Amino acid sequence: MSTNELTKSFGWETKQIFEQQDVQELSRKLMERMEEKMKGTEAENVLPQLFCGKVRTYISCINVEYVSARVEDFWDIQLNVQGNNTMEESLRDYIMEETMDGDNQYFAGDEFKLQDAKKGVIFESFPEVLNLQLKRFEYNIEADAMTKVNTRYEFPETFDASPYLAADADKSEPYIYKLHSVLVHSGDLNAGHYYAFIRPTTDGWFYKYDDDKVMKATMREVLEDSYGGPWPSVNGEVLLDKYKNPILRQNSAYMLVYIRQSRAERVLLPLTLEDTPPHLREHSALPLISHY
Repeated sequence: MSTNELTKSFGWETKQIFEQQDVQELSRKLMERMEEKMKGTEAENVLPQLFCGKVRTYISCINVEYVSARVEDFWDIQLNVQGNNTMEESLRDYIMEETMDGDNQYFAGDEFKLQDAKKGVIFESFPEVLNLQLKRFEYNIEADAMTKVNTRYEFPETFDASPYLAADADKSEPYIYKLHSVLVHSGDLNAGHYYAFIRPTTDGWFYKYDDDKVMKATMREVLEDSYGGPWPSVNGEVLLDKYKNPILRQNSAYMLVYIRQSRAERVLLPLTLEDTPPHLREHSALPLISHY
């Protein structure tokens, strides 16, 4: 893609093309630009149908019948890595209720005044394609700076999202999700490199996409090698530096893409050779894959 095409596609200035861009910001910008271009076409509502879910933010009084709630769309979910060991722990943390009491009571209008209350968020629906952003970059109080969180953080190949849905959500169709993409960040806050593992069909191999190199990947590469955390030694013990501190991997998952299994056949449509732009066919003999 030329410099001119990049500036038009993402609304960047020329200098931004040569800067490292955050992949989540790029994803959101890409969605915005695609949605703009699709307005007024047959594909106008395709992106919301694929990528948009609904989340409810609520405050519920404990001692009186008063509830304040707001429902909003979401296109991705940002999950805390710090303090959590697994994706499921992060999701439970995301919907955990907070009690508002003492000096932090909730004002429930003129009728009920200040009240003890529960505050939280709960999902009303998840999209067909679920984008999860792992918060690997956090402010470090001791260092007084933004740093990368390299601790071990596990995520499953499949998981059931229904426990994170509101009690009144429609659960007539299973909310079982299967992993189809892992975007990995290698490096630290100031310098790094992104590469991706993608499973382009409903089943079958993952492929590693690293710049212009595409190769088959093992499930160990996709999962274990993308969890972050300490490097294991040959005998299984943790590698230590000269100060006896664990040596942490610099490569770890940054974004995860799951697809709802009951919708996978309609999400992952066949891609023919005719669908592939001629310049890509000439560039390399890439395997035929499917697309969203």
